[in-house]
Amino acid sequence: MNERIDIDDVKYIIGSVMEYAYEAREDAIKDPDSFEKGRKQAYYEVLNTIYNRLYICEQDPKDFGYSEDWERKFLSNEKL
Repeated sequence: MNERIDIDDVKYIIGSVMEYAYEAREDAIKDPDSFEKGRKQAYYEVLNTIYNRLYICEQDPKDFGYSEDWERKFLSNEKL
């Protein structure tokens, strides 16, 4: 078993989290009860933490799947 993961593995993991986060966003739009809104917020917090840590580590978040306006898109109720 490989004891270390490489950049492609990290990109895959972040991409998977983003996929689930956008599903949670869509669920919160369809059914805005407190559970779905909380689930959306939890994913936002995770993605924002990863984004900030990439920035602190002098990595370009765009290289890991973040768009420049990811936060606006994620927090809006607009259809993507």
